[in-house]
Amino acid sequence: MTVTIDAATSFPFPDTADQHEFDAVCQALREQGPVVRVEMPDGLIAWVITRYADGKRAMMDQRLVKDLRRMSDPAHGLGGNRYAEDAFVVEGRHMLNSDGVEHSRLRAVVGAELSAAAINRRRPEIEQVCRDLVGEFRDAGTVDLMEVFARPVPEIVMARVLGTPDETLRAAAVLSRKLGGRDDPASVDMRKSYHDLLDIITDCSRNADNAPEGSVLAALHRARAEKIINKRELISTVTMLLGAGISSTAIGIGFGAMTAMHTAATLRHLLHDEDDAKAAVEELLRFHPPFPFSPWRFALEPVQVQDVTIPAGAVVFVLLAAVNHDGALAADAGELRPRRERTGHLTFGYGPHFCVGAHLARAEIEIALRVLFDELPDLRPVQPEDEIRWHGLLFDRTPSSVPVYPSGSAR
Repeated sequence: MTVTIDAATSFPFPDTADQHEFDAVCQALREQGPVVRVEMPDGLIAWVITRYADGKRAMMDQRLVKDLRRMSDPAHGLGGNRYAEDAFVVEGRHMLNSDGVEHSRLRAVVGAELSAAAINRRRPEIEQVCRDLVGEFRDAGTVDLMEVFARPVPEIVMARVLGTPDETLRAAAVLSRKLGGRDDPASVDMRKSYHDLLDIITDCSRNADNAPEGSVLAALHRARAEKIINKRELISTVTMLLGAGISSTAIGIGFGAMTAMHTAATLRHLLHDEDDAKAAVEELLRFHPPFPFSPWRFALEPVQVQDVTIPAGAVVFVLLAAVNHDGALAADAGELRPRRERTGHLTFGYGPHFCVGAHLARAEIEIALRVLFDELPDLRPVQPEDEIRWHGLLFDRTPSSVPVYPSGSAR
């Protein structure tokens, strides 16, 4: 697919259900230049960084900030408007919309519970969650893999990590997924969903005695008792982890399963071994970052990127779906190579804002895919990959459904 970009105007980024078209747009933007001014379907104007080295520098650039409160000119940042998928920068106070000392303070509170060691201790529990879910649909004729497996795995695991009841968390996840959609965030329905989500999280976070030891909620309650964080920051952190940590992992599981089904035996074979599976998942995460755009950033002052000047007040994204395919990262970066050595991809970010949940996401995707194809060696897709429809744009870009035959035979 060929995409033509007019350098003199803002490029209209399409809200397309065709993933091949979406990928072609991302690669065309990288070829156009290191930074491209784009217009999103809802009118948002953003400056998109498309190349690896520039994206890596941008993630360390203190002039590109997360905190909208630092925009002194009312016309800067979002200009007082609301745009689709803006909840994590507009609502609450947490790691994704703070900088510097404030960001470090909020991040440190939950760091131990999301560390590599803490997640490794949870691996048997994650595996059991996956096997239990497969057991519920293994004998079905056809199922939507997103509905029965890819989404429930991170929902249940996140409930255990946070320290909330499974069903409470899954109810909250439905609302969080809605808020991550492309509907007008200022609409009555979306505002109600947001407040309903806050009510659920506030209720399950009310009593510190109910938070299991070793859970994120227990850590948050300790930090609040020690006056390191306040109530708003506690609720906002749970909301952020729920939204950012569930959908990205579900997309990773869904895409990984689709790829394993459609690319034949090589990837499936690698998934049988834990070390090989980890390497394969890392390559899947590079090749197809679950969130195609990095989280929101704003230019405090003009920022020069090669021969392009991003103006003060601009909305800035690193287009992960383009930078991870840059030849500067690897000569064959446009190809999926499951045995590839680690590349230093930017899927989880870089620098102080490197994803705090990266260890959890990697473990969930690896274990989920390993269990799925171990339990269902004949798992087959119902339809060709290019017929799968996608929705979402900036962050929650996900397959609408992935219909499969669990036993491998058409019914």
